[in-house]
Amino acid sequence: MRCHRLLMSILLALTLTSLSAWAGAEPAPGSTRAADPTLSTLVDGVLGSQQREHKLAGITVAVVRDDALHFAKGYGLADLASARAVDPASTLFRIGSVSKTFTWTAAMLLVERGELDLDTDVNRYLRDVQVAGAFDEPVTMRHLMSHRAGFEDSMQLFTVADDDTRSLAELLETHQPRRVHPPGARTSYSNWGAALAAQVLEDIAGTSYGEFIQQELLTPLGMDNTTWQPPHQLVEAADVRLATGYKPKKGGLGLQGYLQLGAYWPAGGMASTAVDMARWMRFHLNGGEIDGTRLMRPETHAQMWRRAYDARPDAADVAHGWQDVPYRGLRTLGHGGGTAAFLTNMVLVPELGLGVFISQNSAHTFVPVAQLPLLIVDYLQASDPVPMLVDDEDADALGELAGTYMNNRRVFSTFAAVLGTVSVAQLVPTSPEGFELSNPMEGSEHYRRLQGAADVFENARGGRVAVLRNDSGDVEALADPMGIHTLERIGIWKNPNTLAALLGIATLLALTTLLGAWRRFGRGGGWGFSSSVPGGISIAAGAVQLLFIAILGVLIMGLADFDLSRMADDYPDTRMFLLHYAGWMVTGVSLAMLAGLWPTWSGSGWSLWRRLHFSLFALALVLVSAQLWQWRIIGAPVI
Repeated sequence: MRCHRLLMSILLALTLTSLSAWAGAEPAPGSTRAADPTLSTLVDGVLGSQQREHKLAGITVAVVRDDALHFAKGYGLADLASARAVDPASTLFRIGSVSKTFTWTAAMLLVERGELDLDTDVNRYLRDVQVAGAFDEPVTMRHLMSHRAGFEDSMQLFTVADDDTRSLAELLETHQPRRVHPPGARTSYSNWGAALAAQVLEDIAGTSYGEFIQQELLTPLGMDNTTWQPPHQLVEAADVRLATGYKPKKGGLGLQGYLQLGAYWPAGGMASTAVDMARWMRFHLNGGEIDGTRLMRPETHAQMWRRAYDARPDAADVAHGWQDVPYRGLRTLGHGGGTAAFLTNMVLVPELGLGVFISQNSAHTFVPVAQLPLLIVDYLQASDPVPMLVDDEDADALGELAGTYMNNRRVFSTFAAVLGTVSVAQLVPTSPEGFELSNPMEGSEHYRRLQGAADVFENARGGRVAVLRNDSGDVEALADPMGIHTLERIGIWKNPNTLAALLGIATLLALTTLLGAWRRFGRGGGWGFSSSVPGGISIAAGAVQLLFIAILGVLIMGLADFDLSRMADDYPDTRMFLLHYAGWMVTGVSLAMLAGLWPTWSGSGWSLWRRLHFSLFALALVLVSAQLWQWRIIGAPVI
């Protein structure tokens, strides 16, 4: 569970996505409530209950309807020590990856002016950093805006301190991730790609990205309380307005440090108020205009909200940077954001003229930010909960879908690849029309085939999974309900359970090897057996394998204290290096075991059982070493 907590913390950073995946109920067809003042009462009740249940310090909310601020409210405290209340007009909450919506909007401004072509190689615009070649295809802004550039994930964005003097271009050059998919092939969320997009805009505009969005978006839209200043500057200001972050501690709440990003801030370092974000939502719901100020032509805005890749129109995907998620017959667009101390969600429903913004100054529960926007949609649609009936017959009918799937938003080329071992989902067919999809972090969910869509399945809360096939029609991946990740089907060798099983077998054989040596020594056998080559090698191999397992256990236990806000100072962890070196030791003794097979079988005088045991141990260690290489514990940089 501690490994799961680490991965959840990392994935949550800048990427919280809500929309249709998490809450909801089936609406009654054709019934729509008009906006009424009881909506505010509904929100009060929902958030009051959730705030108590989940021990949340403060929440800020804004709801817009029909080009008007329906209401903006603050709940609880922005700072517990001073009893400072949350003010929706002045209290700043860090909005995480919702910051990216400013990048994508700014890009469309340049498209409208003819200064940016979404299908041109971004290297033609970049001055001080270049995207490395791969797959004989360039990366374009449209790829970046669709999260389809093919980059692996990167941990290094979160290791940059706010006082780091390096420019964004320098960081991008230093931390450039590998391209693991051809451009356009797969949706895979990329913070590094979003930061690269900001650099493209900066190089085209000839001014800093911050100055560009200030001049072109924030000032014209009257968003005077939106900033990209790092937290230490905000809390040192004379009028402290940034909410304090909190985390669970000993049955109450303790202080949670702020995530640091340095020059990577365009990927998720902005802060704003609920009232400012209401103006941002109105601007987009109006197709690029607010209160008579038009910054973007309606047709340009419509282009932004049009998917560049639309192979799954009935399921979620990305529309030029915006999460585009079908929900109960409606189209929702928006983005979520998470940092070490905040969770945020923004959901727009153009058909209802509705926008919901919510942010909380704790990151230990997704429930309020994930559920509230869709509960409001359900309320306006006069929804009633309809549980899903799960059939339990003829499960083989969907047998082609059965298997293990792994999230492709992960690291492939460095030690951090091992974190991917907990991003696995298991699909088990349950009927001719449904299946169960489960993973360690989110539990199990049942999906049923969506009527009229052969390869789209929906759960009881409105989340949809799309089946992706290759040119031969074989199932190769799933598109997740959030629209920004792809789950790739994997075989036995790439299954993390294979690594776990081999480590278990090797550890058992190490223990029996050492116990056997102790038993023989205790019975008066002396040290003659251990002076032989195979005997000495087997004892060394057993000790090294147990050392590796011990270091792995210490590392996992240490992850219980993992804090995303401290990554700039604490990453990579010393225990990661120890595990890396211990992995190389395992590989070394596995080769020695192979070398010892000849004397073991040719002249050791051992019993058949002992020789078989030695051989099996040698084979297990060789396979473990191959898995350590597969998961980049060895043979890759420890980052």
